[in-house]
Amino acid sequence: MPEAPTPTFPQTGGCQCGAVRYELREAPFGVWACHCNICRKQSGSAFGLSMGVTIDGLVFTAGEPAVWTRETESGHQLDCLFCPGCGSRLIHRRHDHGGRQTLKPGTLDDTSWIAPGRHIFAEQALDWVKPILGE
Repeated sequence: MPEAPTPTFPQTGGCQCGAVRYELREAPFGVWACHCNICRKQSGSAFGLSMGVTIDGLVFTAGEPAVWTRETESGHQLDCLFCPGCGSRLIHRRHDHGGRQTLKPGTLDDTSWIAPGRHIFAEQALDWVKPILGE
């Protein structure tokens, strides 16, 4: 399998309709695929991708995301930032975030360098995905 290209920063991204734009100014500290039911429902796919970034490393350059807050299964409050126009999910941020948040990496303009370094909740993966994970 070919290796993903090494990105340079800043990287730009935004929602589907283009109303909310951002600039990622520093490298992420990880990318993972989550196979839990909640991430599948949110992404509308077999899993959700998340990219860990610092709060200070991502700046909105156009538009302002709306926020929907939900309680996680572990009891934390999670802010879900999305475009108020098209509904694209952009960021998840716990209230006790410690300076970190998760960017939805599919919203980056250049996704050629994104590859998950790990899979979480793999035991909940759909049956057709398990062989890909080596299960």
